[in-house]
Amino acid sequence: MSHMPLLRKTSSVVSLPNLRENIRRLRDHVGPKVKVLLVVKADAYGHGIVPCSQAAQREGVDWLGVALVEEGMTVREGGVTTPILVFGALNWDGMEAAARHDLTVPLPDVNSVQLAQRAAEQAGKPINAHIKLDTGMNRIGARTKEEVQAILDALKLAPMVQVTGVFTHFADADTPAREYTDFQLARFRELLKLLPEGLLIHAAATGAALFRPDAHFDMVRLGTGLYGYPPDGSPVAFKPCIRIAAEITFVKTIQAGESVSYGCIFTAERETQVATVAVGYGDGYPRALSNKGRVLVRGVSCPIIGRICMDQFMVDISHVPGVKPGDEAVLIGEQDGAFIGANELARTIGTVTYDILLSPGARIPQSYISDEEE
Repeated sequence: MSHMPLLRKTSSVVSLPNLRENIRRLRDHVGPKVKVLLVVKADAYGHGIVPCSQAAQREGVDWLGVALVEEGMTVREGGVTTPILVFGALNWDGMEAAARHDLTVPLPDVNSVQLAQRAAEQAGKPINAHIKLDTGMNRIGARTKEEVQAILDALKLAPMVQVTGVFTHFADADTPAREYTDFQLARFRELLKLLPEGLLIHAAATGAALFRPDAHFDMVRLGTGLYGYPPDGSPVAFKPCIRIAAEITFVKTIQAGESVSYGCIFTAERETQVATVAVGYGDGYPRALSNKGRVLVRGVSCPIIGRICMDQFMVDISHVPGVKPGDEAVLIGEQDGAFIGANELARTIGTVTYDILLSPGARIPQSYISDEEE
């Protein structure tokens, strides 16, 4: 696939200046004493892990966050020296690679401490680590005072493991409800009493960073918010960083009573002008948007009609004069002052914005608006 010539006018364009502007806006919100971690896991939520990490480093972001050691290695290979925290629990292979590539590892239990010590010994240098506390997400981490004390005891036998931070993760901070986050915060504060002073303390992801200043501590960790998709009601206006568009390849007129696409789930009630768009679920555009979604053509909203095919779908352009093959249909992003957000697509089909941002496949080439002049 990587050697396939890219001849369709289908594109995903990422604005690195928008990403950097979003980082600055977040800093204005949290204040100068709070560090910022940009989450770049899952290929920076579909925006490109290396270019986004490089841009974040140029902007002076304090930390980067990844889910996998492999992602951290990719960022390091891109020449990025910013501290990188791995979120997920690691097996031996992951811990050994993290030690070699100067990644900060999580310590959710005693076994992770022992693996980290072995990895540091093999690498011949100390390994940095953050203790992971589970305050209610119930995914990974130490849950009780006894489990935290066991980690501390294990660290006494692991002199090459340098603990520099401690963190937790909220399960419900993106919603208006406060009760569960309050519960997690109280639990976090209790467990922190067992730990030495001077650690980098962090708990807030996007929702808590925006809505819960009492959860900022020393650092906040943001993913989709910094890519332009914060939760509803955000006090900070972030700029979307990605724009996805496809080419219109065919225009035709159908009569009342004629159907469009597989399954005949759309039947025209009147004479209808139809445009075929050169993208489909084989490119990662959600098939669930059949007969539900919309695109922008010449800045006008045009409904998807019929079932989305693997490589193409159709839209009603009856109300848009002069559309012709070669014109652009915007799937996500801005066109002539109109906008379609990934969050809108997510709401339409009952999923989350992350799912939409991660959907585009290898057949959609990605390019970047450079930020280096900044």
